Amino acid sequence: MKFICGTKELSDALNIVCKAISGKANIPILEGIKMSAYGDEVTLMATDLELYIRTKIKADIKLEGETVVTGRIFADFMRKVSDDEVTVEKYSSTLSVNYGENVSEFQCMDDDAYPEPRAIGGENGFTAKDKELKEVIDGVIFCASQDDTRAILRGCKFSIEGDELVAVALDGFRLAVTRCRVFGVTGEPDVVIPAKNLQEIVKIIGEDDMDVRVTADKNQVLFDLGSTLITTRLLEGEFYQYRKIVPQSSPGTSVMVNKEALTTSLDRASLVAKNKKNYVKLSVSGNTISIDSASEQGKIHESVACSAVEGKDLDIAFNTRFLFDAFSRIKEDFIKLSFYSSTAPALILPKEGDKYLYLVLPVRLVG
Repeated sequence: MKFICGTKELSDALNIVCKAISGKANIPILEGIKMSAYGDEVTLMATDLELYIRTKIKADIKLEGETVVTGRIFADFMRKVSDDEVTVEKYSSTLSVNYGENVSEFQCMDDDAYPEPRAIGGENGFTAKDKELKEVIDGVIFCASQDDTRAILRGCKFSIEGDELVAVALDGFRLAVTRCRVFGVTGEPDVVIPAKNLQEIVKIIGEDDMDVRVTADKNQVLFDLGSTLITTRLLEGEFYQYRKIVPQSSPGTSVMVNKEALTTSLDRASLVAKNKKNYVKLSVSGNTISIDSASEQGKIHESVACSAVEGKDLDIAFNTRFLFDAFSRIKEDFIKLSFYSSTAPALILPKEGDKYLYLVLPVRLVG
């Protein structure tokens, strides 16, 4: 195998597929990246047997062939090469890289032992714009459970409602629901994808208004990004009926507030709440939300103006981290907060529409 390609193109491709290499691989071959040079393309692939990532780059192929090289070391090396072009050549069990006047060598692994992904034959799928799909995934993955005893909640549920993709994740303390428009829907896509794999996938999806085709069968799902294909296994089991925990009645108190102003005030209040598990009290009264926190280190009291106030005055407390996680995913300047009581879940909603919904459980403070 021998090919010549752009240094940046090869480095970028290696960084993409490296996201599928486990840091705790018990099988040596899974520490590798497989490179295949045929026609005018080099295909790179990596896997941890749950997540497969394949991507292609254009290259001048001098001799067709394939090999497996230790992934992270080779990717780190290529990031540090400054020449515009490199020549990559395999001979015997060694991979040589020529750049400028320099030559470096890496030990190859047995490419015959490298596992190939299983083809997906499912007819369930949809197409979405990359930027919108990225936003939907990023809007829920932080909310997936970390509890091994409830494996299904370690994933994010994808389902189709009309012409919308609905993504859902929850961990017992909070719930996230996001939506985006889709087209080309076939079958009835309804899957639960491991959040840890979606965390890597969302890093690869671009924001270029390109189409992403998502296709699923019983056991796995494929994200087709054009030059990059990502396959991940699915979680088995029935996902929690999340609609049962979303209040259906009218809230006792609701307000509209500037997200940045509230976030900034909560951020300051949380400084003295570190030893109190980040618990901060919010009090709605008139057209104001008061923010209070206290500990042995001090007290902070601030007020933020709000509008469209409906209902009665209310005192409620939250772990600020749960609020910050939701606020950081919201792009709009203003958000709607709906409260049902001091002990009932609160909703964070858009000013208009249903693009997202975040539910957060309050905490009970004594005194």
